[in-house]
Amino acid sequence: MILCQKTNSTLRVGLKWSWLTLAIAISVFFLIFSGLALGQATAPKIPLNPDFAFPGKDTPQGVEVNSASLVDNANAWNGHVITFKGEAIGEAMGRGKVAWIHLNDDAYMWKNIEEGAKLDGYNSGHAIWISADLVTKIRFFGDFKHEGDVVKIVGTFNSVCPQHGGDMDIHASTLEIVQVGHPVHHVINPSRAIFAGFLLAVAFALHRVRTIIRRRSAF
Repeated sequence: MILCQKTNSTLRVGLKWSWLTLAIAISVFFLIFSGLALGQATAPKIPLNPDFAFPGKDTPQGVEVNSASLVDNANAWNGHVITFKGEAIGEAMGRGKVAWIHLNDDAYMWKNIEEGAKLDGYNSGHAIWISADLVTKIRFFGDFKHEGDVVKIVGTFNSVCPQHGGDMDIHASTLEIVQVGHPVHHVINPSRAIFAGFLLAVAFALHRVRTIIRRRSAF
């Protein structure tokens, strides 16, 4: 009787481990094949947005397109040779003989707010994959202290780039400087500085009041 119970217990443990091994094997199988499927990076089917530019049969190679049209009609522009213009921002990210740069074509590409640009929407642009030799033409990249060079590139637009994990990018073959950037001088606004000081004083006063109340309530 005791022997039977031990045998049954051993069988149950063995069965349990068999099911666990099978479950792990199935999970690994699906992870591998789902990873392969993701790596193939097929473009999703997105309908055309007529509010933004899209290519037709007579659209010439190298036509200039903005980032909004490329995003909203990505499938239509996929594989087309286009011209894209924008302010170089951030920094060049070198990858051997090639590099990533980012071009913003928003309302602030020609001049910043300090120079008179009006607040008009959010930042927008595109990632560019380009020869590192061409990137050396760029003198200024836009950041807090600089207005970046406005750059014009020609290249192939990819809505889902198979080379770069399905990212949206442009593989550029030419680069031209349209407008050279420059350092930005930020002027301190006296009224804002005074208001910030007032808020700091109020915050300090409230903190002191809270500290006093907590001390009194402790006794």
